[in-house]
Amino acid sequence: MSAKQVFINTLVVLLTLAGAYLVIRLLDIIVLFVIAIIFASAISPAVAFLNRKLPLGISIAIVYLGIILVFAGILSLIIPTAVRQGMALVESGPDMVRAVERQIIELQQRFNIPVENLSGDLQEYYRRLISSAPRLAAGILNVTLSFISGLGAFVAILVMAFYWLLERRGVQSTWVGLASPSSRPEIRHIIDEIEAKIGAYARGQITLGLIVGIASFIGLTILGINYAAILALIAGISELIPIVGPIVGAIPAVLIALSQSPKQAILVVLLYVIIQQMENHLLVPKIMQRSVGLSPLTVLFVVLAGGSLMGIIGVLLAVPVASAIQVILSHTLLRREETDTLYRENEKLETPSG
Repeated sequence: MSAKQVFINTLVVLLTLAGAYLVIRLLDIIVLFVIAIIFASAISPAVAFLNRKLPLGISIAIVYLGIILVFAGILSLIIPTAVRQGMALVESGPDMVRAVERQIIELQQRFNIPVENLSGDLQEYYRRLISSAPRLAAGILNVTLSFISGLGAFVAILVMAFYWLLERRGVQSTWVGLASPSSRPEIRHIIDEIEAKIGAYARGQITLGLIVGIASFIGLTILGINYAAILALIAGISELIPIVGPIVGAIPAVLIALSQSPKQAILVVLLYVIIQQMENHLLVPKIMQRSVGLSPLTVLFVVLAGGSLMGIIGVLLAVPVASAIQVILSHTLLRREETDTLYRENEKLETPSG
């Protein structure tokens, strides 16, 4: 190996390490930028519709204003009740643990269920809950600081999404211009397809979350389950997590219903099963038909991998990122297949007939 090749290989390794270091150091900013692009892709159709008759900046501002007004209206209806119920839930937590324990003991005695240590585990949980009371003030402070930090990140996402929508064509043209002229149309097509898929996915997930949250609130209220508002809020937010989210969102409601009576718990399980079946057979085919084309096993894997690597943010970003990778790989494999087919056809033409 020549000295020049050694130098080039060493430079490639150093640049790769430097790039990895920068990604690690700037990971928080990169994540915010990715979320901003997903948000921008989600509202892009509405912006494009208004942009037919209005300037682009005004179109984006109108869409932003509409989103803010809609969510402000929804939050003004839900948040006050959810906060009151959340505070009441924290205060009544120990009583609920004891109520669940009594229900389990009654079920054990009635049906002779051999669950040896469950009651003891609940008592231990209750003791830990009581012993953690002195740390509650520090926890409230941490939550407040996290909320302020999250609010700042939310504003940063809105600003980045605004400028991305305003300047994305110019930015994309600059980067696409670095490729060879023959590759530019395909690269533009890949970018447009990625934006369309992740935008449809984001819109679909938010719509499903709203529908599931409202349906859960109505159903829990009819069944007379305590803390229906906060449980519905949990169900709607957990819907953003693919596959496992609905199960996670149902667990608190089932436990609270069990503290009231086993019959209520069974009815809540049936309620969430009905909502899930309606979602799978009616809502998902209509709302998510243009969304990502990943198999359930792939979605489950990338969600678990994203959660392991980056926590809840990784869970939420896993499917859009996997969808983008799928689009790139599908186009790459398609081009390779076309190249192989063309190569075989040329070989047949060049091979003299016997």
